[in-house]
Amino acid sequence: MKDLFPPENKKDIEFLKQFIKNKKIITKNFGDIFFVEQIWDSGPLDNRSWLWTLHSFVVFDSLIAVGDISLLKQLIASWSERFEDVAVEEDFPWHDHATALRLDRISRIAIQFSESSFYELARKHGNLLLRDDFYEKNTNHGFDQSLSLILASLAFPAIPESSQWQVVGLERLKSEMDFAFTSEGVHVENSPAYHMGMIGNMLRARRLLRHININYEGVDSLFDKALIFLAWITRPDRFLTYLGDSVSYRPNVAKELLDFPGASMVEWVSSAGNDGVKPEGECALFEKSGYFVYRSSWDNWPGHTYIVFKSGFLSGYHRQDDDLNILLHAYGEDWLIDSGMYNHNQKDPIRQYMRSVKAHNVPYFPDIKIDRKNLGIGFSGLKAIEVDGWKHSVEGFTSMYSSGQVFRKVLIKDKNSFRVFDSFSDFDGKKKYFMFHFPLDKSIGFENGVVSIFSKTKKLLITSNSNDLGFALYKGFGQVFPSVVSNKINHKEDSQVVVFGPFLGDSIFFDFCFFDR
Repeated sequence: MKDLFPPENKKDIEFLKQFIKNKKIITKNFGDIFFVEQIWDSGPLDNRSWLWTLHSFVVFDSLIAVGDISLLKQLIASWSERFEDVAVEEDFPWHDHATALRLDRISRIAIQFSESSFYELARKHGNLLLRDDFYEKNTNHGFDQSLSLILASLAFPAIPESSQWQVVGLERLKSEMDFAFTSEGVHVENSPAYHMGMIGNMLRARRLLRHININYEGVDSLFDKALIFLAWITRPDRFLTYLGDSVSYRPNVAKELLDFPGASMVEWVSSAGNDGVKPEGECALFEKSGYFVYRSSWDNWPGHTYIVFKSGFLSGYHRQDDDLNILLHAYGEDWLIDSGMYNHNQKDPIRQYMRSVKAHNVPYFPDIKIDRKNLGIGFSGLKAIEVDGWKHSVEGFTSMYSSGQVFRKVLIKDKNSFRVFDSFSDFDGKKKYFMFHFPLDKSIGFENGVVSIFSKTKKLLITSNSNDLGFALYKGFGQVFPSVVSNKINHKEDSQVVVFGPFLGDSIFFDFCFFDR
């Protein structure tokens, strides 16, 4: 069973060295965290993401890999002494996801080192995860909870309830796998980064199921579709599209999936065409999943025009108010950008902004509330259309603006020219604004009804069919229309937003055209 877990690497050895010698925890998202006596008092304890990292035992991964069982036992004993008797109703330490991942690591330790001293602690965790009222059904949390129960049943077979853990874990896992991806192989939680993360989770599930000789029909087909989408949602700069709760990731494929056709496509985009098989076509519509992608070329890195258009809420998890959002990366540069995730602290004003309508390239109504309760097919979506004079055409709709429906067509002529056409139903007399966010490295001007966005080598002109439309430009967070971007957890940078409006009509379009400087 040890082949289910990652092997030791040089980073693990360095982590252990710094942990013991300098009382330093090396982290990806929080920098170096120092502790004095117990690690449970270290780091930004007012940050939910850090609390999750701490209480899910993520910081133990390197210690497990190098096999320092004595140190692991000390740390787990200190956690147990301090937190095991805390009421389960407390968000931390008993966060539903952190609890599952904590048990997962306790199980790994038990399996890898034949360690049985965590019997009672594992029993409490397993029986808690068994409870229906603790189970986060149809989420990435629920997926990990299911996997954790199965692994714990193998790690602690002497626990009387362990057989029930496996039965329930398997039942839930099948349900989670059916829900987590659409029939097109796209993860439903509104984020390319979470899509890649869930491919990793599916791989863990596949390995674990094979170990216990269980084969769920259709899993490998789903993997292939998920990899195909991963290839399309990778930008020409070889990073995943920064959309919704996404941060900076490059795609990768595990060795055991390299035989899938979709894996060869991921290899192509991640290697700038040096390896793998080139995908075909200029665009892909994932209609059931709410994504449209246009890519003008799969060669000649990095000068492609790359457009992503999203409209579809299939899960409330990691949901942002970003239906009808459009992103543009072209000629090796970012143009239309999204806000990002920043963190998971819902009380943080920056996080609140990141999720809001104002953080995206979408219409904005000052007097209309956003519907965050409803979702699913029929609430929002995309479909292919045909429009004379345009090579590629797609239409999205959304009901997230509570008073009516908004429709947006994206019409693409070629790599230098496209149109965004918005129309509105049941918004009579309502003021509307139209926001387009750009990075600070672009200079922006407005003259004679034309907005000009300049880079060192290109200029992008935006014109509208509404001649008297107002224009404003805002930079940074403390604005009527804020604009900041976060491509790394807990880190943000100022950006800028072009705002058109107010507009009172029922339809309007914006033409985007590239020219050489």
